[in-house]
Amino acid sequence: MAANARINPKERVVLQQLIEVYGYTGDKFWFTHFKPIMEATGLSRSEVRRACRSLRRKGLAEYSRGLWADDGQPAGAGYAATPAGRKALEDLAQ
Repeated sequence: MAANARINPKERVVLQQLIEVYGYTGDKFWFTHFKPIMEATGLSRSEVRRACRSLRRKGLAEYSRGLWADDGQPAGAGYAATPAGRKALEDLAQ
């Protein structure tokens, strides 16, 4: 589904945040919470949540819980882009 997934404007800005701000190492993308995305985009929590869930269903983002911060503290749960999400965003830019 990811290859021809339609992305609405809110999903696009959330995906951009997941890729451009939170980045990746090789094919490993970093996870983040809703709050930093909300602050960067001006979207509400429900809008970010809806966009992340939709991106996940389309295979463009993944969800994980039980995350740990770099300092060894529990970090809860969050979303990260997938390689398919990165490709989809690159395709939109062309």
